Amino acid sequence: MAAVDVSGFAQFSDGTSVPLFNGAMTEGTLSEIQTSASYTVTAQSLGTYAPGKTLISLYAYSENNASYCYVLRQGLPIFFGSVGVSGVVSYGNKVFPKTVTLQPGDTVQVLVQTAANRTCSFVAHCTDGTQRVFTATPSGAATTSLVDTITGNQIGETLQGKRISHAMALSVDGTKIVSGGVVILNAQGSVVGVMGVGSPIESQVCFSPMNTAIGLNFDAQIITDA
Repeated sequence: MAAVDVSGFAQFSDGTSVPLFNGAMTEGTLSEIQTSASYTVTAQSLGTYAPGKTLISLYAYSENNASYCYVLRQGLPIFFGSVGVSGVVSYGNKVFPKTVTLQPGDTVQVLVQTAANRTCSFVAHCTDGTQRVFTATPSGAATTSLVDTITGNQIGETLQGKRISHAMALSVDGTKIVSGGVVILNAQGSVVGVMGVGSPIESQVCFSPMNTAIGLNFDAQIITDA
């Protein structure tokens, strides 16, 4: 896996922003992106740089491909931003469905990928503020379930009793995905939600409205034809 440049920015509720940069992020490995030393004297974790500030927008872009980025606090993601390829901006300073007041120790984590990497990511924002990402990497024609990146559990075990109000899904597979997007099935196998999948190479994929209650044994999956 190559080491690539990854840059981006964080925007705060007081109107200020800060650029982010990592000049050697390994593709396929979740890594931290810090403030750009070109503008903040030294590279710092976001929570160290801006403790007490309220984060409203976050965007990270890589040379080839990316799956997701988020603010990590005590082992759990608490705020997801957008990811894309450098130069691909559709919404710019997008305001996200959640804000978070930063604390020392909060870090921005980004998973960048090779251009050919087929990882599909489904980021869910729930009405209680919970945010998680579910991923899978299909191979060939198959039905593939997405699982939580923290626990390895399916969506029903992770978000049981919660309601997804916003979500976004990312993959470079394009027309290889023939399920209409990421499909959420209930315990009886009936469809209860669908979210279209956008390519981070082609656009800045952001949260879209959704209204899906999650129960035990629910599954999030995609179908690919190649």
